Amino acid sequence: MRYIRINLFTAFMALAVIAVAPSLGQQNDDRTPVRSAQSFNPDLSVIVDMFYHADDSEEGISHVLGEMSGFGHSHAEGEHHHHGVEEGFNLRHLELQLSASIDPYFKGSAIAAVSEDGAELETAEMETTCLPYGLKLRGGKFFSDFGYINAQHSHQWDFTDQPLIYNLCLGEHGLNDKGVQLSWLAPTPFYMLAGIEAFQGDNENMFAYHGEAPLPDHPGPRVKVAWLKYSPDLPGNHALQAGISGALGSHQEAHDGDSDGVEDHWLDGDSSFWGIDMIYKFNAPQAHGKGDVILQSEYMFRKKDMDVAGHELMPELIGSSRVDEQDGYYVQALYGFAERWRGGLRWDQVGLTNQSELPDGSCEEYGCSGRVGVMLDFTPSEFSRIRLQVNDGSYETPDGKEDVVEVYVQWMVSIGAHAAHKF
Repeated sequence: MRYIRINLFTAFMALAVIAVAPSLGQQNDDRTPVRSAQSFNPDLSVIVDMFYHADDSEEGISHVLGEMSGFGHSHAEGEHHHHGVEEGFNLRHLELQLSASIDPYFKGSAIAAVSEDGAELETAEMETTCLPYGLKLRGGKFFSDFGYINAQHSHQWDFTDQPLIYNLCLGEHGLNDKGVQLSWLAPTPFYMLAGIEAFQGDNENMFAYHGEAPLPDHPGPRVKVAWLKYSPDLPGNHALQAGISGALGSHQEAHDGDSDGVEDHWLDGDSSFWGIDMIYKFNAPQAHGKGDVILQSEYMFRKKDMDVAGHELMPELIGSSRVDEQDGYYVQALYGFAERWRGGLRWDQVGLTNQSELPDGSCEEYGCSGRVGVMLDFTPSEFSRIRLQVNDGSYETPDGKEDVVEVYVQWMVSIGAHAAHKF
């Protein structure tokens, strides 16, 4: 994803303008109408998310994940946003959000992820509020509703890090792109929401795009997504949602076969990605989350079908095909064992299917990797959270299995008005 970089100073100057805008709008000149307060005062919130991390690997967990067999990076031009996890203190980002109802027809929001190096435009979206027949149109730059976790910002996760299948297939930023979405809420006695999306196609892992010779140019939109979410009408404090999602888009890769630091062969084709998800929630009648239960799981499968578009080392392979197939899942459970206290357990595994049919006609089979994570968090109020998490994983790499134990200590706070989260 090509993130729009803005200067940190510019971001805070924008905040200053927002702060003084109401007074600028109140003029006594009869020739100038006074604008409504809402037009100058969108909801403003800031989320600060920091964590401490330590692990016992030689080169760090980010390096281990980047070397996992069958899940190598695709090296799309301009898409090297692999910030990674550093040993010691990490500031994931400061999330600055503006949102407002524009008029009776539209509402909009924008989120900038501000870091020490500047800021990235995470989302900038608008959507309709009054289309008939349960329809809603959304456009801009936003998180796809593919799966369950993908549509969540990092501060909404119940664990500090993503499940492995998300991290390896969709990258740190998930399926977040420029495009449009049309959704339909069915007029049924139960909840059923269906949607289709079209994106430009700039994901850093799954739908990577290079677009320069010897690779062909593919004009956007290059990625199409469809999903369906269903929730039965359960009695009492029980709630269940199940979903199915699919995505298809262009995919290109550039590789360095002889490890001399220069790309020497290029692949062009398509990626398909589909998944199923399910989440159950029990909202206990006790205060501050005591007795609450959440059970959640997702399974995802990807297939990359590409042809060799150019090869400087073995030109005879040009036109040959390569097919990669990988999958993964996670299962997690959370329980509110006391007021404001939760405990969680997560198991995730990738590479049950993990193979590559190579252009020379050979086939490589890779092993699977698994990880168990436990977490404990305390939520003093709806504006803050402190979390301890430990992961114990075994990862398949070209050098064999590598076992890594990780420790996270996370601290998040929310400042200002913040919209309610989805189910």
